Parts: sequence; structure tokens; C-alpha cells
Amino acid sequence: MSPHYVFKAMALLRQELIRFGIVGSIAFLIDASILATLVHWLNWSPFSSRVVSMGIAILFTWRVHRHWTFADGRIRPALHQSVLHGTFQLIAVSMNYAVFSALVLTGGVWCAYPALAVVAGSLSAMVVSYLLSKRITFADPGGTPE
Repeated sequence: MSPHYVFKAMALLRQELIRFGIVGSIAFLIDASILATLVHWLNWSPFSSRVVSMGIAILFTWRVHRHWTFADGRIRPALHQSVLHGTFQLIAVSMNYAVFSALVLTGGVWCAYPALAVVAGSLSAMVVSYLLSKRITFADPGGTPE
């Protein structure tokens, strides 16, 4: 492989990582804002609130990753891709929610300000989410793995 292709691939990876980070940051804000609204203004449980907030954030990320983050994002049919994304996000969300729940159950600041537990949960699932998104969900189904 020539150095030109290596540099081109590295530039694309950086661009995807930046976009993934931007989308993830916005999704985090959506998630945390909805969670805070439901908990502090509507007196919902932090657990049921988090299910709603994460669901909305997942829908947001699929849509934006499909159209902006990943260059091959629209090659796979939307229905098939949405099922893949949803399935893989359940894995990441399970990790996220487990960390979140464990922290909230410890009480103290985590229970009083559940958005802080959202940060810890979100960071724990980010790597898994990126790898599954890049390698499977938004990859060219006919392409070769990188």
C-alpha cells in the first residue's frame, strides 16, 4: 500500500472520529437534557427517564451518522441498517445503563444529579458503539474490512 493511501485513510478516519464525537456530544446533550427534564421537572424516576432519553438519543444518532458521519452510511438499505444500529446500540446502551444504574444506586451525588452518571455511562459505551458503527452498521456491505 502506498503512503498516499495510508495518509488518505488516516485523514478519513480522523474526519469520521471527529464527526462521531460531535454527533455523540449532541446525543449526550439530548440524553442528559431529557433525563434532567423528566427527573427534575416531571418527577419521573431516573431509571424510566433514562430509558426514554436514551431511546431518543439513539434515533438521533442513527439518522445523523447515516447522513453525515460515515461516508458509506447510505449504501445499506435504511431498514436493514436501522435494525443493525438498533441491535448494536442495545449492546452499548446495556453497558451505558449498567454503569449509570450502579452509580445512581450508590446514592449521594450520583442520585442527586443523575446527569453525572450519564457521563460515566456514555463514556463507557463509546468505544464499543464506534467500532460496531464503523465496522458493521455503516460499512459498505460489499466492501472489504479495513
